Amino acid sequence: MTQNTSPKREKSSSLVIVVRGDDPERMVTAGLAELGIKIPQRKIVIKPNLIANKPYPTTTSPKTVEAIIKYLKKYKKEIIIAEGAGWVDTNQAYRDRGYQQLAEKYGVKLVDLNKDQYEKVRNPQALVLKEHEFPLTLKDCYLVSAAVMKVHCEAGVTLSLKNMLGATIGGNKGRFHKKGIHQSIVDINLYKAPDLAIIDGIEGNIRGELGGETKKFNVMIFSQDPVAADAVGASILGVVPLSVKHLKLAQEKGLGTADLEKINVKEL
Repeated sequence: MTQNTSPKREKSSSLVIVVRGDDPERMVTAGLAELGIKIPQRKIVIKPNLIANKPYPTTTSPKTVEAIIKYLKKYKKEIIIAEGAGWVDTNQAYRDRGYQQLAEKYGVKLVDLNKDQYEKVRNPQALVLKEHEFPLTLKDCYLVSAAVMKVHCEAGVTLSLKNMLGATIGGNKGRFHKKGIHQSIVDINLYKAPDLAIIDGIEGNIRGELGGETKKFNVMIFSQDPVAADAVGASILGVVPLSVKHLKLAQEKGLGTADLEKINVKEL
């Protein structure tokens, strides 16, 4: 069994780019160009939010993921879209939400993480998930979280960090709620946090994480610090970042910065 150690984010990485508008391709291009990302890994894994078989903004728009793919193609890496849905069969969600067509158009691979091969890993620094079945698709990858901007009745917000609950083996995501949703979110990110956080807030869910009331925010958020990205996203949703337990815990565990006063926000 492999032992994982917790990642530590450099202070300089807490730059958050906020791009305003309503054109995903223009916004992704502007945000990632400003961020100036480097990708040493041989493969890129894009993790959208396809928790349920429902349209945007409950789930990540394929238009946003297409814009990400088009930008990242220049790095000449293998690109994989990976998700482990919780309320629907993952492959059904891929078909119904337009991801199957997207994969065929750009020659990228679709992976159902619920059924992925895995290795058992341990992290003594974990809060509740001391052992974890780590999906092999995520091993040694450059991980991109392509999240949507949503509130959540239990977790407060659903952004980059919570999006990683779908980067796990098995469709029963409720087990993480039983163990403690905030602690589980942090632990899963201790095993593998996004290298790049993208939050689509052109439109967001402001009441009901699986549907309900939506609002146009006309923003996209980009950062190499997923905690900082979520802090900015939470503030746009009207939520005080450090009042969200998993953001506070993530900062304490060295996953990134949740304190808005310590985040460099640049608007485009």
